[in-house]
Amino acid sequence: MPTIKLDEGKSVRVEEPKHATNVALDDSNVLPEEITKTRRRFAIFFHLITLVIISMFVARVPFIGSYPDSYIFEFIFGNLKYAVYAIVITWLIFKLFRFKIVRIFKTKRFILGTILCMIGLILTLAIAQKYLLVNSDVNLETYMTGFTNWANSKDAQVYNPFMPTIWAGRPYLDAGIIGTLLVVAWQYVAAVLLSIVALLLITIGVIIFINRRNNKAVALVKKWLINLLGGSVYKNSYDELSGDKNDTKPVIHKNIEIQQEADKLEQLTPPISFLTDTGIDNYFENKSRAEKYQQTLTKFIRKLSLDAAYRDTVIMPQYTEINFEVASKSQIDDILKAQSELLHVLQVEAFNISFKGNIVMFEIPNKKVSKISMRQIFNSMASIQNDEAIAGMGFDNAPLLIDINKHSNMMIIGRRGSGAAMLLTTMLISLAYLNSPKSLEMTILSPLGDRSLKYFDSLPHMQYPLITDLEECLIKLHDLLKQIEERETKFKDAGAKTLEEFNKYQSTESSRFKTSILAISSFDHLLKNSLQNIQLLHEILTRGPSVGIRTILLSINVNNETIEPKIFDVISARFILRLESEHESLKLFDNYRGIQLSGNGDGYYFDVKSNKKNRFQTCYLNVNELMETIKIIKTFYSTKDRSN
Repeated sequence: MPTIKLDEGKSVRVEEPKHATNVALDDSNVLPEEITKTRRRFAIFFHLITLVIISMFVARVPFIGSYPDSYIFEFIFGNLKYAVYAIVITWLIFKLFRFKIVRIFKTKRFILGTILCMIGLILTLAIAQKYLLVNSDVNLETYMTGFTNWANSKDAQVYNPFMPTIWAGRPYLDAGIIGTLLVVAWQYVAAVLLSIVALLLITIGVIIFINRRNNKAVALVKKWLINLLGGSVYKNSYDELSGDKNDTKPVIHKNIEIQQEADKLEQLTPPISFLTDTGIDNYFENKSRAEKYQQTLTKFIRKLSLDAAYRDTVIMPQYTEINFEVASKSQIDDILKAQSELLHVLQVEAFNISFKGNIVMFEIPNKKVSKISMRQIFNSMASIQNDEAIAGMGFDNAPLLIDINKHSNMMIIGRRGSGAAMLLTTMLISLAYLNSPKSLEMTILSPLGDRSLKYFDSLPHMQYPLITDLEECLIKLHDLLKQIEERETKFKDAGAKTLEEFNKYQSTESSRFKTSILAISSFDHLLKNSLQNIQLLHEILTRGPSVGIRTILLSINVNNETIEPKIFDVISARFILRLESEHESLKLFDNYRGIQLSGNGDGYYFDVKSNKKNRFQTCYLNVNELMETIKIIKTFYSTKDRSN
């Protein structure tokens, strides 16, 4: 592993090489890459030959396919052999094409829909065959005689004693699923019942194919089947709130409970007690493991004969930072030279080393990740203002709250799965929780159709439902610019410089302006190659803050539109989560910290005014918690509005 000499404040990622280099070279000096290609070719050949052989078994090709089918598969599996065939064939196709060509296998609901439709069609064909046989000149006794003769033949003797008998002792040939269905279809009652079942299966299968709603049960079955077949399911980048099986389920409150709290004059916002503490605390377990890491690192540094002293340990939800102070900066190079040994002694797949002055920081991922909840942040504060958005927990384990009056324009940047969408959702839902719809309104634009934001449509704070059409997004931005111009005129007439000053001297509620939140997900897509759109957004960002317009921009990657100077320079707060590449990281940082973040909400908060970068962890929020929180907000404020 190469040694990297770091400049002041830089960081390096220590991990095992992606391609193993411990393959012994033969006399012909074959490179490891060529060996890998040879193995891949052999694997493709093996899978292809196996696929051909299995297909011959299914087709019962004489001599080659019929005997293995009869003596092995049918004897062992009986009527389940076709299910075994389907699984093996599908698995082989998965292996051969690696999900690249046969992308349909990755689509939602495909496998379950296929299985249900297939079973339904088989039952339908069997019943139709029964109807055709009854109404034709074919003598069923001839079929039974043929079956009996086959059952008495030599190749059926091996399992003949295990076969049931029907119709006056005539032996039933268990020749597979078709023969079974023929026997069942001879009974009219069974035929009617099977017809109903077949119709239901086909109907459900078709519904699963065309249904675009997020059916959790279907998604779970699909995920299990794909994993069983050797594939992998990638999480949708716009569905970070999907959650997992270990999540704490939120307490479901009855509407009457929420309404009773709203009827209290002194209760201006929904009670914090209504929120469920859905966080998961693994602090003490991580602390115990951190102590072992610290002891291991201390022994290892002593082994290197370095003059270094343990300083402190910081335990964050996703990682642990263990800090040592070395006697001189030159000793850092000695530590970097021992990267491979450090991986071995720590028994981790990867970790980060960074330093500041003579302080060396080892950042090691936690084996059990903790999760922070909104209620946890609320409860840790003696009081929280309604103009503060919850972002998460800072590096010092203190709540990270963002004053939207101080930071009117904010930007969130993070790759797929970084937690960027979760951060945006947490900030918006916390503001909606603390502010009445009479004082706060929201407009959310998502040119790429961010699924995690669709739940906000139920909020009473929303001016419009989530807007996903690009042209409509631009229309709303033009409308917003007109609102800014209207506010500027009225502010000037009233001699007010801020929203607070203007509203203070308004005698009626209808004459007051609301704080307006504009959230744009994938805002770079909206600006792409359009100077007019860039100018439009720039006008909103520069003129909006003075009249109460607050903007939060979200992008999943860094490109020319993301760091467009006109936009980037008017942002007062930036949230950098895990980035896609080193190139992106260098654009936003002076090193590679952007790609070394843990993901899932681990990031940096950059206050442009103070020029400080602070590490933070955003709150964890899943769909169930979000939907329950929205219900609480909607019921509480609608009741409050009626009572007033």
